[in-house]
Amino acid sequence: MAFFGELKRRRVGKVAIAYGAIAWAVTEASSVVFPALHLPEWTITFVVVFLLVGFPIAMVLAWIFDVGPEGIERTEPLRDTPVSDRMKLRVAYAVVVLMCMALLGYVLYERGMGRAHAVQPRDSIAVLPFTNMSGDPARDYFSDGMSEELLNLLARVPGLQVASRTSSFAYKGRNLDIREVGRELGVQTVLEGSVRQAGDTVRITAQLVDTETGFHLWSETYDRQLKDIFEVQDEIAQAIVQELRLELAPEQQQVAQRDKAPTQNVEAYELYLQGRAIWKRRGEENIRRAIELYQSALGRDPAFARAHAALASAYVVLPGYIMDKQSKDTEQYQRLAETSARQALAIDPNLGEAHAVLAEINAERGDLLDAEAGFFFAVSLEPNEATPHHWYSILLTRVGRLDAALAQARLAQELDPSSPIIAANLANAYFVKGNDEQALRYTRLAAELGLSTKGSGVEAAIAMRRGEWQKAEQLLLAQQHLPEQIKAEIPGWLAAVRDPALRPAMVEQMRAMDPNVAEQIEMIDSYLQLGQIDVVYEILFETMDRDPRAWIHKFDLTLAWSPEGAAMRRDPRFAELADRIGVLVDYWKQYGYPDGCRAGAETSIECS
Repeated sequence: MAFFGELKRRRVGKVAIAYGAIAWAVTEASSVVFPALHLPEWTITFVVVFLLVGFPIAMVLAWIFDVGPEGIERTEPLRDTPVSDRMKLRVAYAVVVLMCMALLGYVLYERGMGRAHAVQPRDSIAVLPFTNMSGDPARDYFSDGMSEELLNLLARVPGLQVASRTSSFAYKGRNLDIREVGRELGVQTVLEGSVRQAGDTVRITAQLVDTETGFHLWSETYDRQLKDIFEVQDEIAQAIVQELRLELAPEQQQVAQRDKAPTQNVEAYELYLQGRAIWKRRGEENIRRAIELYQSALGRDPAFARAHAALASAYVVLPGYIMDKQSKDTEQYQRLAETSARQALAIDPNLGEAHAVLAEINAERGDLLDAEAGFFFAVSLEPNEATPHHWYSILLTRVGRLDAALAQARLAQELDPSSPIIAANLANAYFVKGNDEQALRYTRLAAELGLSTKGSGVEAAIAMRRGEWQKAEQLLLAQQHLPEQIKAEIPGWLAAVRDPALRPAMVEQMRAMDPNVAEQIEMIDSYLQLGQIDVVYEILFETMDRDPRAWIHKFDLTLAWSPEGAAMRRDPRFAELADRIGVLVDYWKQYGYPDGCRAGAETSIECS
């Protein structure tokens, strides 16, 4: 009781209460004013620390001094209090001050830093795949389509970082803590939800979650008709932008809303979503089925730009999956793809997918300058779409810009890690660069994802680099696309690669090969492995004499940029070959020379 009596006598309680009230008011004001003035976060921390440090000083002064009628006076201890008791009082007082200081620190932090964090904008989000609650797994395409539409709308918001589709969709069917998802994706918020469709009605539930606390920031349920699906998507996106407290200019306030719906026909939209889901699985049968669905969608709404663009994408990739050469009319599918892409752009000139298709067609036709410009534009319009990056990397590899090609291939794989074709292309990019370990890694990933017949070529070439001849032979013989007559020659060819003494006889045998089995131009890489540079250029120039555009479809210059093609690109005749192709030199002059090459003093190109 003597302790509390002493506190009352020295009136330190009043000082503590007054100091706490003032500190609370100062912290409240700074937590609101400082963010509004765009002051750095440490300024609020400084205020909180300053007030905390001042508290024990104020308490010590309150214990020692008092303010009376005659001004500030020193508070003397009671005369009859022993020295030992005075010391106990001081220790007890110090303990109480420290406890009050801890309590004050907690209150100030929660009111100051907590409020400051609350008003700060959250600038990153992941859109998880919405759960299909319709009871029919076959309708997953609709709930997935809802998630993709919202992702695309939010990706248009300036200053908002949106996790890629595939990064988010990797969590489909996985019941993970949202805080863990936030840490893995590096985002501050997550949008999740569910879709329940019954006839012409749909119930959509959307929830925005803070990944730091795991608490809901916003939640809403929408019961609408299917025909209003696009309005619901716009409403959800706009509500999220407002909840994230992003600072947008007045002209950007409606950026998360579309000027118009992609289609007014719900059936066309559902058919389009079904086609997209099937197209992503690839394979000739799936692509042909996707084409049928896109055509059905366009039959219901001929002005559906996205369906035209998706149809163009399906046409342009289909020839790569047709195994029967007699029915593989690449030019016909290119014409169909071009027509569909231009129809899409006539409706929506800013559709990145359609621009990417036209760029890919230009690349396949040898129009490298137009292809480069088209891919760059397509990627800028839809940076989160994997396919334009994938196609662009193939073009860059073809012209020898290997570092840029690898960057695009890696980005495509990050955006769509479930695609076997994209994984195989990344493996090839690493292979051409000479990074065998990464090439093998992604070749095996492509095989795991379902690409079983195209990866063995890279594995066989790496086995040869490493001198693993038996393994190389097994892998080469396992390639299904090689004719049996070619497979019969593989053991002898590998022996000639190992032993230079056997090469003249093997070259003579290869030169006499029946062109119905394999044309000479198709064996350029085999001659390179044998070190036959003169034969390589003899065949190349003979082929170019017969067909000046043979370089587009007959042979692939990618082999010249690989370690095996070093002697080929360093040969003076390589500049002559480039000059005869013509457009290659024009491309290099405008967009940059291949890695390790430059314009020669007297030639168009020289490589080290």
